[in-house]
Amino acid sequence: MSNTSNKVHQITRMAILVAIIFLLAFTPLGYLSIGPIAATTIQMPVIIGAAMMGPVSGAVLGGFFGLSALVKVLTMPGADPFATLALAHSPFAYILVCMGSRILMGWLAGLLNAGLKRVPVLGDRASVVRYGVTGLIGSGLNTVFYLGMLWGLCAEVISSYYGVDLSGVGALVIGTAYAAGIPEALVSCVVVAAVCKALERIGGRNWSARAAV
Repeated sequence: MSNTSNKVHQITRMAILVAIIFLLAFTPLGYLSIGPIAATTIQMPVIIGAAMMGPVSGAVLGGFFGLSALVKVLTMPGADPFATLALAHSPFAYILVCMGSRILMGWLAGLLNAGLKRVPVLGDRASVVRYGVTGLIGSGLNTVFYLGMLWGLCAEVISSYYGVDLSGVGALVIGTAYAAGIPEALVSCVVVAAVCKALERIGGRNWSARAAV
């Protein structure tokens, strides 16, 4: 009976986080404007789920993150002309970029948090620091994996869309990673730490007790 209840609670939590992912993906809440830079916030529910429920849950949530991006491109092609062009140029490559980078990010964020739990100074009393580090690095992984895979698999699309030579695509991608990735990571650090700590206090150990590594 207890196992059934635990599974129901786990599914409910996953469903809530998936709903938040799609809410962020299809509303302006998914992007936080910081001056001329738009920092993505959609990775945060993935990292929160990974930190609280483990790497498997993180990978599943990352898959939904990628799926939300694909659904948005298919249903709202004008919202992201570059993504629409990349999908039309090579559907397989763009699907791999969207899904693969986010699944890997969610999985590694869960592993990272689980590994940090074993560091004595980052135990229960300092869990907010652990969550902050997971949020910071997890967001950084999202930026590196997504832009890195985009560079590797869709370099021609980047070159065509932005009017740069193929040899200059690397510099463009790296510059974007710094400009957008750093604000995203800092925001993610604060938000993930605050939300995870609040969930820990509200739900006790129920969120993380079954987080499998």
